[in-house]
Amino acid sequence: MDIVGAGMAGLLAGNMLKHRDPVLHEIQPSLPNNHSAVLRFRSSQVGDVLGIPFRKVKLIKTYVPWHNPIADALAYSYKNSHEYHSDRSIINGLVIEERFIAPSNLIQRMQARLSNVLFGKAYSTWSRADWQPIISTLPMPALMKLLDYPRRNEVKFNAVPGINVKAKVANCDAYVSLLVPDPSMPFSRISITGNEMIIELPYVTDAVGDAEGVPVRAANLLGLHADQLSDIRAFKQNYAKITPIDENARKDFIFWATANYAIFSLGRFATWRPGLLLDDLVEDIRLIDRWLEKKDRYAIARHRA
Repeated sequence: MDIVGAGMAGLLAGNMLKHRDPVLHEIQPSLPNNHSAVLRFRSSQVGDVLGIPFRKVKLIKTYVPWHNPIADALAYSYKNSHEYHSDRSIINGLVIEERFIAPSNLIQRMQARLSNVLFGKAYSTWSRADWQPIISTLPMPALMKLLDYPRRNEVKFNAVPGINVKAKVANCDAYVSLLVPDPSMPFSRISITGNEMIIELPYVTDAVGDAEGVPVRAANLLGLHADQLSDIRAFKQNYAKITPIDENARKDFIFWATANYAIFSLGRFATWRPGLLLDDLVEDIRLIDRWLEKKDRYAIARHRA
């Protein structure tokens, strides 16, 4: 089988489906630096299926008050999506939760276990007369365009680009997240995982001109000092945030791609589910494997019902 995309979802699928001799196709010339987000998870599921121990830690979350809880929730929603949503509530006070931390080389370790990863060429064999399965991690609007989906103009996608800025923090082993609703600040969230700080800047699409200043401003909010920061890097995110689309339209396309091209969409952007976590993909991959075992392309339709 073919897996399109060697990001986190594609690599996880490749590892869990090694018994199907998968071939991974990645358009980038090498393993992409496409996961500049935090390598921490709500459960140990991903580590368990990979046989890679994850570290269990206590995560502290809170936010920087701006006006009042309602204004702050609306401002945080607008900063992330340019839309006001009342279901994007701001954290109430200080929240402490369990998280599971992956090793920093998780992506490289997942790739090392796979024997057939092809780099530097776009996947082009989308039409399969013999119904050989394909797992696609491409964003749904990109796959719709590639397959010339007849109803793609009816679906209105809202994808927010942005930049993640990462920096190393000296003498640090902390696990925190700070939400920032204040519109005058360019970043929406600051996280530290171990000794790495990640600053999320939605709607910033050019290289951060203030590359030094952004981490310093973020560090100040966490009570850190500028001289503790090093190795500052910026990563572009074409799909930093996504907002939901009509649920029937979403499912219609997923079923259409499977029924006509044997394509199984996998991942947050491929299935266009904003709240999907990498932890959730473990069961999604197992479900795809069961469908393939039965050699039943219409199982997905029954599952939908």
